[in-house]
Amino acid sequence: MLQIAICDDNFTELLQIKQIAEKFKASHISKYNIKYDTFSSSLDLLIATENGLSYDLIILDVVMPLMTGIEVATEIRKKNNLSKIVFLSSSSEFAVDSYKVNAFYYLLKPIRKKELIPILEKACADIVDEKEKGIIVKCKTCLTKVLLHNLEYTEVSRRTLFFHLTSGEVLESYGTMSQLENDLLGDKRFIKPHRSYIVNLDCVHRITNKDIITLSNKPIPISRELYKSIKQSYIDYSFDGC
Repeated sequence: MLQIAICDDNFTELLQIKQIAEKFKASHISKYNIKYDTFSSSLDLLIATENGLSYDLIILDVVMPLMTGIEVATEIRKKNNLSKIVFLSSSSEFAVDSYKVNAFYYLLKPIRKKELIPILEKACADIVDEKEKGIIVKCKTCLTKVLLHNLEYTEVSRRTLFFHLTSGEVLESYGTMSQLENDLLGDKRFIKPHRSYIVNLDCVHRITNKDIITLSNKPIPISRELYKSIKQSYIDYSFDGC
């Protein structure tokens, strides 16, 4: 199921976006199982996410009272880098700020069906593709498929591979870093900041000049000679799709 949240404090515009979303859902019913929630308050959306609701796609107005869409997205990103966020605004002045929270798209109002529908199509296709991609890991007692969107980072120690999942679970397998590189680095989500680690960019909270801090607050070292390229990869990935 694809979970979509729509948030706009203007009732007329919220209704318009909802109607477009309903038409999209109806025309793609054989392809996607879509459920969406609507919010007329940025705080209500934030509270919902803090209470455990997780959305694959968030359509979010920028200019709202109490908390702006950018501020809400900043809070959401502290725990969730996976949701795709489409910002809505009558002005382009906040576009640069949207990049800082890895926006999927920045759409100018007034909202038109011919502009929003292609964005929904691209976002949903990307979400499904990312959810289905995975690798087979041979653990000590079984074979298991690890979905890439659930993989926070991997590390190697001698000939043991450790797969750190977003759930907190750690899988162990025998293998080499070269095997991981073949499996993961062809996907733009993954980078190799150090000879012993591969990290999912969707699970990066911040980058310092020494390490990557993941969403689970794990510091991953960055090799000095790789810092500039890793920083650029992070920036490029954050801007991708905006």
